[in-house]
Amino acid sequence: MYLKISKSSNNLINTPYIFSTKLNNNEKILNIEVIDKNKLLILIESADNIKGAIYDIENNEIIRFIER
Repeated sequence: MYLKISKSSNNLINTPYIFSTKLNNNEKILNIEVIDKNKLLILIESADNIKGAIYDIENNEIIRFIER
């Protein structure tokens, strides 16, 4: 996924990248999709619903949750 939005694949090799969503025990990531060059959509499933998290790559943080 990172290769789709990175300007150089060297970034992936030479830079450690830590990604944390701080999921609860009953949550799991279903899918990660590229929205644009700065944002990812992370689909998170829990026992009773599915929510989306918009992740800002430049700031390394989740900026918004979308609930159904």
